[in-house]
Amino acid sequence: MRITFVTQIVPYPPHGGVLQRGFNLLRELGRKHEVQLLAFHHPDELPHGEPLARSREVLGEFCAELEYFPLWPKQSSVHKLVAFAAGAVYSKPFGVLAHKSTALARRIDEICRTRKPDVLHLDTIALAPFRQYRGDVPTVLAHHNIESQLMKRRAEHESSAAARMYVRAQTERLVRYEQQQADKFALNITVSEADARLLKQICPGAKTAVIPNGVDTEYFAPRLGEETPALIYTGGMNMFANRDAVEWFIDAIWPKVKAAVPEARFFAIGQRPSPRILAAAASDPAIEAPGFVDDVRPWVAKSAVYVVPLRVGGGTRLKMVDAMAQGKPIVATSVGAEGIDGENGQHFLLADDAESFARTVIDLLRDPNRRQQLGASARERAEQRYAWPMLSEDLARHYARVVEEAKR
Repeated sequence: MRITFVTQIVPYPPHGGVLQRGFNLLRELGRKHEVQLLAFHHPDELPHGEPLARSREVLGEFCAELEYFPLWPKQSSVHKLVAFAAGAVYSKPFGVLAHKSTALARRIDEICRTRKPDVLHLDTIALAPFRQYRGDVPTVLAHHNIESQLMKRRAEHESSAAARMYVRAQTERLVRYEQQQADKFALNITVSEADARLLKQICPGAKTAVIPNGVDTEYFAPRLGEETPALIYTGGMNMFANRDAVEWFIDAIWPKVKAAVPEARFFAIGQRPSPRILAAAASDPAIEAPGFVDDVRPWVAKSAVYVVPLRVGGGTRLKMVDAMAQGKPIVATSVGAEGIDGENGQHFLLADDAESFARTVIDLLRDPNRRQQLGASARERAEQRYAWPMLSEDLARHYARVVEEAKR
């Protein structure tokens, strides 16, 4: 098949959920199909010069063609201020405004008229407007989360009244937009059954299929004999959900754990830790917040328990799947484990309030046999359900079905 794949960010380097998913699906699809990548470039995430050139080199190994387009709010601080001001009064979600691009629209129109790809893949709801340039090319829309649900949960945890008001307004716009757009696409790809059900509640006419987030089970493999009494969380803290999770853990859970297990440590791994997180690390030698690290695996290897204290989110947690593949026992909130094909007590442990979360972590730190049992079961489930080659084959089959239905 010839696939034109449009993403909201260049999927390189593959650190973090959206980047990791995009990179791995493109790599696996590129082994058997002709893939053309069109991506928005975020210069704050992927600087010009060597990093940008390196992305072209690596992605070019499995994408037959790739083109990058500027994201206008990130062109300067003035552009950013204008975008947020306009977003306050714009009738559609902010993401739709932020991804407006005449250049990308023209390129998609040209490709669909002249090259006629078999399928056009738009990788988030914010890219839905580009569907109008598809001609008669069948088009698929992907949902990394159900964005309206993500915003709704975020509004519940924003600290300021102004932020809550803004996020609630965005939530309402996203719900309306998902209602208007989802059933226009030949297929909506979600990352969990829960997200598929939620999307169909919002837009009953939407056709859905599930491709969960996956893991490179060879790269993320158990490392034995390196464990210490440490806890770890990984996730870029430039994202609200990750920042909120770490701050809640440090404020409400960590003091209870430390009181019971004084030798315990906590690693908060991810770019741009907040001032609150950095202050906690400065005042407590047992907390480390190193920011972005090139390879998270050594940090995970020396940790006894992987914690996922998320209170905001949607989709399937890549951090959960990565930890499962590395054979780590996991303690998560229900939100943190949402979308994961696993059972509480067998593949991970669930705890939703600070007291029960702390108690579960403490019990695991004191029980190496239980940790080993949970980790082994988690690894087995990751191999069975979340390997990227298998998931990409499923996605290709969904593409093929969409192509065949378009011919009828």
